[in-house]
Amino acid sequence: MSNGLLTTLMLDEAYVIHVLGFDQQSLHEGRYNMRLQQDIFEAHLLAEGWFSNGVDWLKEKGVEGYEAVKDKAMEVPNAIKEFGSDIKGIVAALTAMVNDPEEAKAYKTGIFASIQTWPKSLLESLSGIEKWMEDHSMPSFAKGLRKIIDLLQGLWSKVSKMSGWVGSISMMSFGLAVRYIEEEFGILEKAKTVRGALKNPKKMVKSFAGDMKNVGENVMDDIKDFFAGETTDLAKDSDLYKKIAEFLKEKLAFVETIKNKFIDIGKQIAGQALQQFAGPVAWIKQLIELFQSSSWVISNLNKMLVSVKV
Repeated sequence: MSNGLLTTLMLDEAYVIHVLGFDQQSLHEGRYNMRLQQDIFEAHLLAEGWFSNGVDWLKEKGVEGYEAVKDKAMEVPNAIKEFGSDIKGIVAALTAMVNDPEEAKAYKTGIFASIQTWPKSLLESLSGIEKWMEDHSMPSFAKGLRKIIDLLQGLWSKVSKMSGWVGSISMMSFGLAVRYIEEEFGILEKAKTVRGALKNPKKMVKSFAGDMKNVGENVMDDIKDFFAGETTDLAKDSDLYKKIAEFLKEKLAFVETIKNKFIDIGKQIAGQALQQFAGPVAWIKQLIELFQSSSWVISNLNKMLVSVKV
C-alpha cells in the first residue's frame, strides 16, 4: 500500500483508509473527486475533534504523561498500561486509537473476531427454530421469529460493515451489548437448548406431557405425532393445540428478551452517529447511563482494548 499524501488534503493514505475508514480503491479512482475530498475532510475533522476532546480531558484531570497522547506517540495497549485500567486509561486508549492506522485496523479486526461467533450462533439457532415452526404449521411463531432474525441480522450487518476508528467504537458498543445480554439472561444457551430439544421429539413429548394431567392414550399419540412431525393437522381451535402453543410460547420467552433488551440497546449504541458525541468521555458516559454501572462499562472496555488486538 502506498503511504503517499492524498491530493489537496495532504493526508497519509494509510490514515485515510484505516483510521477514517475509506476504501482504497475508491480513493485511487476518485483522487481528484471534490465530493470524495469533502467527505474525507469532514471525517478527518470528526476524528480530530474526538482526539482533541480526549487530550483536553486528560489535561484538565491533571493526568501525568498526557503529552505522549497529545504528541501521537502512544499506542492503545500502552495507554492502558501507562494510565491504568480506570477511566483515565480508557480515555487515553480511545483517544490514541484515532491517530494510528495500524492500531485502528488491528482493533476493528480483533474486536470483530471476538464477537462474531455470538450473532452467527444465535441466528443459526433461531433459524432452526423458525424452520421447525414452519414445518409444524405454526406460522404465527415462525413469523415472529423471522422478524427478530431480520432485526438481528440488520443490526449485525450495519455494525460489521462500518470501518475505521468509528467501526472500532461501534463494534465495542455491540460487544458490550452482547456481554450484557449474556451475563443477565444467557440468551445463546437458551436458544441452543430449545433448538436441540426440538430435534429430539421424545424429549419434547416428555417435557410437554409432564405438564399435563391424566393424558389419555389417544391424546398422547397425537402429541407424539405432532412433535415427531408426523401430523400437522391438529385443529387450531382444539384444546391440545392451544396447550402446545402455550407450552412453546413459554419455551421461547427468551425471544422477547432479545427484542426488548438486546436489539433495543443495540440500536441505541451500535452504529450510532458519533458526531453527536463531543469525544470519548461523552461516549463512555452514555454507556454508563445505559448499563447503569460505571465499573462494569470501564472493566469491559478495558478487557476489549487490552486483549483483543491481533
